[in-house]
Amino acid sequence: MANKLQNQKPSFSAFILFFFPILLVSIWGHIALLLGVKKAVESEDYTIAQSIGQSKTFFLKYLGVILIIILFIMGIMIFGGVSITMVLVILSKVNKILASLICLALAITALVFLVFFLLRWSLAATVCVLENIKPIAALKRSFSLVTDYVHPVVGTYCLTILMYVACLLPIIIVGAFLGIGNDIEQSNRIGIIYSVFINIVLVPFWGTTTVVLYKKLKEALETYVCA
Repeated sequence: MANKLQNQKPSFSAFILFFFPILLVSIWGHIALLLGVKKAVESEDYTIAQSIGQSKTFFLKYLGVILIIILFIMGIMIFGGVSITMVLVILSKVNKILASLICLALAITALVFLVFFLLRWSLAATVCVLENIKPIAALKRSFSLVTDYVHPVVGTYCLTILMYVACLLPIIIVGAFLGIGNDIEQSNRIGIIYSVFINIVLVPFWGTTTVVLYKKLKEALETYVCA
């Protein structure tokens, strides 16, 4: 399978026949994981089959959240790209340094804008499933949960990223000693297989982290509101 993926040329038919079904199964699996983690965290009895079966209730809402976020990212990127292009066309002939500075400022502004919203929407999919609410409501709810606790949330995400990096270090070190990196096709194949195995552990860990983070932020928000 890794060989086929390595040699596969990007095409619409490949997306429909392979990547699109994998995407749908991944979404279904992530919803089931969130439901299972919620039951486990709350010490409730459940079965894997129940979590998988209940996922259909949340599928379209979850998909809606993901699509809105993707469209938002694309919109910001397109707007930023068009703005930078217009600045280059208009000002590059007048003053190249000024044009470059304005383009840099626009790029930084777009990046800050993206980070600002994506960080606050980072729990939207989890909220959508755990509270069974519509996509727009899930985005607003995630925004309200994260806004007052940005630093702890960023710290949690950074620690998770460090765990991913730590898990990648063994394959990088082994590859450097064995000279695997000299063969790009072989290194890519090994990388795909290795990433599958580490994600068997890391994806459930990430799902558990997001559920616990959501519950902690919800408790903190409710305490603040009551006070």
